Formats: sequence, C-alpha cells, structure tokens
Amino acid sequence: MKKNPCNVVTSWPLKSGIGSGVAVVAEAVHRLLREEGYDAELINPDFRSEGYFASSLKRVMFNRSINAKIALSGRRCVAFDIDGFSFPHQVRFASINGGTLRDIVRFETGVVRRVLETLALLEKKACERAEVVFAPSLYAREKICSMYGIDPEKVKLMHNGIFFDEFRSSIERAAIKKERPPTVVAVARLYKRKGIDALIDIWPEVLSRFPTALLRIAGGGLEYEALQKLIKEKRLADSVILEGEVLDQEKLASLYANCDVFCLPSLHETFGIVYLEAMAAEKPVVALNCTAVPEVVRDGTDGFLVEPGDMKSLTERIILLLGDRDLSMKMGLAGMERVKRNFDWRDVVKPLTGWLES
Repeated sequence: MKKNPCNVVTSWPLKSGIGSGVAVVAEAVHRLLREEGYDAELINPDFRSEGYFASSLKRVMFNRSINAKIALSGRRCVAFDIDGFSFPHQVRFASINGGTLRDIVRFETGVVRRVLETLALLEKKACERAEVVFAPSLYAREKICSMYGIDPEKVKLMHNGIFFDEFRSSIERAAIKKERPPTVVAVARLYKRKGIDALIDIWPEVLSRFPTALLRIAGGGLEYEALQKLIKEKRLADSVILEGEVLDQEKLASLYANCDVFCLPSLHETFGIVYLEAMAAEKPVVALNCTAVPEVVRDGTDGFLVEPGDMKSLTERIILLLGDRDLSMKMGLAGMERVKRNFDWRDVVKPLTGWLES
C-alpha cells in the first residue's frame, strides 16, 4: 500500500545545469519519497532556464497556474523557496528553503537585485504560510527566522545530501588520466557571490609555483561572459578552462576524479552540495570560513577554510595541497568518510518524512 499521497512542487527548471541547488534537492526529495513508498507526484515546469528576469517571472506565473490542481488533489505539498506563496489556504505544505533570498540580495545589483527583492517577499510569504519550514543549515535557519520573522519553533533543520553509493560508483567508473597537470576544480552556478573571479585573480600566484597547473570551472550563469573576459585580460586562456553547463553526471564525475583540489571561495552558501560531492570524491576542499560552509567542511580535517578577503591564505592553501600529496589524500579520505556517515540523502530526509506522517 502506498503511503500518504503528496505533491513535490518546484517552479525551478530541473535541467538547469550544475550548481542549480533547488533542482537537485527537488529531484532528490521526489525520488526518495517514491522509494520510501509515498504516492509522490512531481509538479514542475517544462520551460528552459534563460535570463534571470524571464525565468523568475515564469516561476511566479507557474505558482499561480497550479493552484487549482493543488487544491483539487487534496494532497499535502512539499514546496521549495518561493513555491507555495499563493497556494490556497486549505493546502497543508512544508517549505524547503535552500536560499534565503533576502540574505542573497546584498550580493547583487541592478535588475538582478530588484528581482531578488521581489522574490524575497514571495519567499517570506511562503515561509509564513507553510506549516513547517525546513532549512539545510543552522546558518540558514537563523536567517529565515531573523530576516522573515518566522517563529524558530516552526523552522526545522534538514541537511542537504547526496546519493553516496551512486556518486562513489560514478567516481570509480571515471577514466583517470595518468598524465595530467596539477588540477584545481570549481563547480558552481556562476553568480558573483560564488567568488570565481577571486579564484581567477589568484591563479597567476598558483602558476608561479606550479607552472603547468590547470583550473577547470564547471557551471553556467550570469557571470560567464565576465569571467571569460577576465581570463582573457589576465592571459590565462591556456591554464583556466570554463567548462560551461555540465548536464552529464558522468562528465561531472570525471572532473572531480581528475583533480587534486576542489576550491570554491563562495561568499554565501546556505549549505553547498558541491562541497559534499568533492569530499565524496576524496578531494580536499579549500573554501571560505563564512555562512554555512563551516557546517559542511571541517577546517584542517576535510580541507582548509580561510577568512573572506584573505587571498594570500587562499593561495597558500591551494599551493600547499597541490604540493603535499599525503596531506591531500588524508583530508580527502576524512571528507569522504564524513559524507558517507552524515550526508546520505536517505538519512537526511527523515525530518520531512516525519512531517508527512504526522
């Protein structure tokens, strides 16, 4: 017999490329609920992700377009970020909040900032109307409560995760290049706050120690063209590669498998699934000691965390790990064991299934 029927609702296009955390979490939650025996229906749009303003408008319109279907189904709903702000009042739904848009606004300018400010108002409304709000980190939980005025008793911690065994299998299947230069990989949706420009800025310092080193950056987004220009200006085209959107999971696994260090100096993360992926691939991580990152990456154990703005330390940590294979392997193994023990999707989703059974 199927367990309690429910809808999993996301207005985010599911095929949005690497770094689209909402899509990753929505698909994972739907899959897990189905595997756990729930009659879970995934409700999502079929438009392709495009310009930020256009995609945001389509997400709002999608929310409004499904209200009748949601009401008629009589099912509980699991919704993400802004989704649910206009649900009929009789609908019981949980909000899985992965971004805290009011917190992200400070990193943007112009049209993107104005769009985010509007979406943050809708996200606040969704949190207010939801029966329970799940946050992926203590950092995110605090921001949801303080910035949206949500009762702390209503906001529950539910980490993000990965399908550990499947991810490890993809890493083990990846062809390892026996002859390759020292390689650093970054995986992110290319927003300004992800700090990829800072990583490119320090790359000449890394090259001064390792002249053949390669920096591979996977992901697409608003900053893609600006980063292309920066690489050209710094004459780094031979050592910095923008991989663009990576939709193929096997290619992503190959990127992780064929690197020595993972570095994403992001100024804002409410969790950071890519850190889990790198750690599961047994790669040491270099990141910033800010927002939710310290809840995922342990400084000195799984890699190194440096203070925001300390580019000297960021450079030194990358160089240290590229030059010390034993330390890199030790940290990579520690990270892999941590992910296996604490961040498999099948374990972290339990707070949500508890709500569905309540």
